[in-house]
Amino acid sequence: MNQHFTHPGLLRRLASLCYEALLLGAVLLVAAALFTPLVVWSGNARWMSVLMQLFLALVMFGYFGYCWTRGGQTLAMKPWRLQLTLADGGALRWPHAAMRFVVALVLYLGVPALAYTAWQPLFDSRQHAMAVALLWDVLPVLWALIDNDKQFLHDRLAGTRLRLLPPLARKR
Repeated sequence: MNQHFTHPGLLRRLASLCYEALLLGAVLLVAAALFTPLVVWSGNARWMSVLMQLFLALVMFGYFGYCWTRGGQTLAMKPWRLQLTLADGGALRWPHAAMRFVVALVLYLGVPALAYTAWQPLFDSRQHAMAVALLWDVLPVLWALIDNDKQFLHDRLAGTRLRLLPPLARKR
């Protein structure tokens, strides 16, 4: 079926994810700083807020899509020797990157948002409803514990996989 892959461990993937969050935070801060003058200039905060969120989502997709289609590695994946490929080992193209990005957005943002909206009337405080809704963010990660190929749920659904690259040869 597939060529042989070395599966990266869960801790390695989570460490890369934490590093990715730091890098992505910096990218989004710069993007927001570039967009903020438009918000101030427009005077209509409601529609500009929606436009800014769309802009930031586009920036995130641009960052991930560019990295994933140019070697399968984001900046955070390189030191952890992780590479994103198609399930058959092929390189990602933009449609594959878009699929993975959308699936991840739905799993990590959409489902918890729906859960929060549905459960908020059942709890005394919004914090309790938020805590329960955010538990949904753990499920796609825990999926790796039961998946035959140790993949996260968004990779399984998008037809992609993370693999561990061999260590680089040391120079003498």
